[in-house]
Amino acid sequence: MIRDEDIIFITTSLHTKWLRYQSEIITKLFPNSEHIIIDGRTGWPYVWFHWLSKIEDTEAKWFVHLDEDCFLSGRDPLVELLNKMGDNDFTLSAVSDGYHHYRGSNPVAINPFFMVGNVDHFRDLKFDLSITKFSFDGLGWQNNRGIYYNPDKHRVDFEYPHEITENGENCSVEQEPYYMILWMLKERGRKFNYLYPHFDDRFKSTNPRIDKNSEDIAIHMWYARQWESPMDVHGVPNYERYRKIETYLNNSDDNIR
Repeated sequence: MIRDEDIIFITTSLHTKWLRYQSEIITKLFPNSEHIIIDGRTGWPYVWFHWLSKIEDTEAKWFVHLDEDCFLSGRDPLVELLNKMGDNDFTLSAVSDGYHHYRGSNPVAINPFFMVGNVDHFRDLKFDLSITKFSFDGLGWQNNRGIYYNPDKHRVDFEYPHEITENGENCSVEQEPYYMILWMLKERGRKFNYLYPHFDDRFKSTNPRIDKNSEDIAIHMWYARQWESPMDVHGVPNYERYRKIETYLNNSDDNIR
C-alpha cells in the first residue's frame, strides 16, 4: 500500500502563477505528502541538481520531480505507477527525451518534467555537486567528470516500449546537463521505465501514461517561461493553450480526482 508519507514531491520553480495550481492539486490528492519548492530562477544549470540534497534525509520511498507547468491528473494513476515500479524494481519512470512531439534528443535519456524515482537508488549515487563543473559548446553540455553517453555501456539493454509518435533521436550531443545523472544510474545497473508520451490535442500538451491506453498521470504544458506569448505551438498561440489549461484547472473538482 502506498501512503502519502511514502512520496515526496519536488519542483524546481520559475515561480510563475502555475506553481500555485500545481501545489493545490498535489495538496488535494496527496494531503500528507511533502512538497519541496526550489527557487530555480537563477544559477542554471547547477540549481537543477539542488533537489538531490533535499532527498538525503527524507523518510519517503519515492520522489516525484515536476516542472511547475506539469499538473497531476489524479491520485490513482500515480499510485498505480508506483506499485509497478516497486514490483519491477524500477529506479526511474519518465518520458523519453526522444521519439515524441516535443523532443527528438537521446531516447535512452529521459526528460524530468515528470520524473518518478526510487529515493534509495538516487541517494546511492552520492552525487557531489561541489566537485562538478559544466560548460556548453557545440557538443552540448560538458562536465569536468567525463561522464557522457556511451552507447556501448548505456544502450545495451535499451528497448523503447512504445510507438515512435514524432521526431526521432539525436545522440550526437549531450542535450542536457542532467544527462550525467542518468548515465551514472545506468552504470550502476539501474532500470528505467519509459512512460508513454500521449499528445493531448486539447492543450497541445504531453501527458505521461503507463502505456498508450492507460489514464493520464499528469499534463505537461511546455514553454512555461513564455506562457503569455503568442508564439505558435502546434498551430495554437501559447497564451491560448495556457488559457485553456487554466479553465480546466479552475474546474479541478470536476476534472482531477
